[in-house]
Amino acid sequence: MNLTDRQIAARAGAGDVAAYVQLVERYRAPLIGYVFGLTGRREEAEELAQDAFCRVWEKLPTLRRRDRLVSWLYRIAHNLAVSARRRPRLAVLTHDPPGPEAKSADHLLAVHRAVAGLPEPQRVIVSLRHFSGLSHEEIAGVLSIPAGTVRSRLSRAYDKLRPVLAPLMEV
Repeated sequence: MNLTDRQIAARAGAGDVAAYVQLVERYRAPLIGYVFGLTGRREEAEELAQDAFCRVWEKLPTLRRRDRLVSWLYRIAHNLAVSARRRPRLAVLTHDPPGPEAKSADHLLAVHRAVAGLPEPQRVIVSLRHFSGLSHEEIAGVLSIPAGTVRSRLSRAYDKLRPVLAPLMEV
């Protein structure tokens, strides 16, 4: 049975594990993509997304506005990513030579680095749009800002990203 987000919030808030599983299945990949856009590290993004889902499960019974479940989930994940950025990270060294997929991985890393270099309001919107696949209206709901603001920030972000990513298109 496919539930709406509001139904999921109501049922999961009452302890329905199946409803909560549906929430996780629906938003796991987009949330990981969003957090990856903020952190630039896949494993860390997966851990932070899982932590966000755990916190939602713990606090779901206290959620007053059931229609804000997804916004709340993304806000928790965003705050966790910001906190993680403040902690020092250990460097990981590998001895593996680069494989044939290294070029596309390098391009992906370059895109994520370019997005990470944007001012936070633009970085968040680009991440929600392109790494999580949210529409302008959904982003506006998540961030509690007008859809026009989403469009203008996205346009400014594209203007900044275009010259940085243009060399990737020439290869």
